[in-house]
Amino acid sequence: MEKLLFTNVMLYDGTGRTPFMADVAVQDDRIAAVAECGTLNKTGVQVIDGKGLALTPGFVDVHTHSDSSAARVPGGDSKISQGVTTDISGNCGFSFYLTGAKDAEDVFKGTWCNFGAYADAIEKSSPAVNVVHLCGHNSLRVRVMGYEERNATKEELRQMKELLAEALEHGAGGFSGGPYYLPGKFAPTEELKELASLLKGTGKPYATHIRSEASNLLEALDEAFEIARAGDNNLEISHLKTSGEKNWCKLDAVFEKIEKARAEGMNVLADRYPYIHSSTGLRQIVPPPFDTVDTMTLCGKLKESAAYRQELLDAMKKGLERSPARTLLVSSPFEEHKKYRGMSMVEIGNLMGCSGEEAVVNLLAAGNTPWAAFGTMNEENLEKILAKPYVITGSDGNICAFDDNTTHPRAFGTCPLFFRIAARNCDYASIIRRMTALPAAKFNLEGRGIVAPGYFADLVLLDLDKFDSKADYAVPNRRAEGITGVYVNGKLAYSPDEGIKTNRSGRMLKIK
Repeated sequence: MEKLLFTNVMLYDGTGRTPFMADVAVQDDRIAAVAECGTLNKTGVQVIDGKGLALTPGFVDVHTHSDSSAARVPGGDSKISQGVTTDISGNCGFSFYLTGAKDAEDVFKGTWCNFGAYADAIEKSSPAVNVVHLCGHNSLRVRVMGYEERNATKEELRQMKELLAEALEHGAGGFSGGPYYLPGKFAPTEELKELASLLKGTGKPYATHIRSEASNLLEALDEAFEIARAGDNNLEISHLKTSGEKNWCKLDAVFEKIEKARAEGMNVLADRYPYIHSSTGLRQIVPPPFDTVDTMTLCGKLKESAAYRQELLDAMKKGLERSPARTLLVSSPFEEHKKYRGMSMVEIGNLMGCSGEEAVVNLLAAGNTPWAAFGTMNEENLEKILAKPYVITGSDGNICAFDDNTTHPRAFGTCPLFFRIAARNCDYASIIRRMTALPAAKFNLEGRGIVAPGYFADLVLLDLDKFDSKADYAVPNRRAEGITGVYVNGKLAYSPDEGIKTNRSGRMLKIK
């Protein structure tokens, strides 16, 4: 039986209470005791002298897209190195096991449309971090009816409900929606409500990338509340933002709506990454009617038809919600685009000898969508959002390897930067609670998120005054600063000293 004793640590236990100098004893995967510093027996244990550093619960990243990377990058590099010990994937309505796993020949072979088999595959990969997965609406719709722009039939809705029920029964942490994306944007509110009704009595949330974060932001929030009421009255608003300069002024109204719903008894939290550039496929910049065409069809037609390219360009020149000047290329599946990484569409257009709008069309016409960062938000609103007591950590990224420099900096920097910005307005203990106990309770992570006897030993030893990230769009894979050690289920999972042996002791958490 493994025994550890953390001594001389400033304990932030996750509850938000005032920190204190403490000893924390760990036996196997659980916390055995918490006491005043210097009072626990050091005999027969491995003593870790914290030298006054902070000891906190492991951080919970509630909004990720690590569905496949949890197993394909089992070291969990980008997450474990910033203190994340639990990663919640399947967000924005997308679940890899319902779509991408169909043709898998690796660890996910045989997991298509089988949540239990998918969960087993994650467990067998020995991930460094704990993993929770939500079941996504967009993927349910793709599986049952493809990308067709119409309402589901009764039979199709029955099939979607059957798949969702199977996932919830086998441990899915909740139901996620993304009516902003295809094909979810074709679904009426009633379809989402009917599916969300399966959450009743489970305590599991409806987590959603709402239908609009821009012009129809307030209406989209109302729809999210309506869907959550049809479920278990439990709502997680994904990456809360006011997108587009003309919508920045709506933030107070957003807060008012959320706080009214909370006062009326709805369990509402929101998550946010600490950056003003969002990131998704470049195809999301295209205007109607092209926004209703699925990615492969859109890019394929652009590649094959000069007339189609001109139609899209003409539509784009009439005005876009997202500015090409503030849209950066993050990565692309095409080698010829590598030289443009980190540039804006206008800068790329200058190199191509065309406008920013035409640069977008040219990049998409290569045959698939590159990944882009969209500068649609502002720093003032970001700081206000991160100051709210109901806003928790969500990176909106997937797990990346240490040598991956083709990602958004949020993959490596969300937790430290969330902490630093929130600390401008909030005390350390309350911020730690929003990174640990609060999200753990929201997603029913039993026995996690608090440092107390009987809880799982997911722990971070760090210097909170130095906890920071220097990751940026040029070098997005810089490791977080200030962390000394990260422990998952009682074992050392990360140390900045590469000479120290670490373990992959994460688990697939099946939520009952």
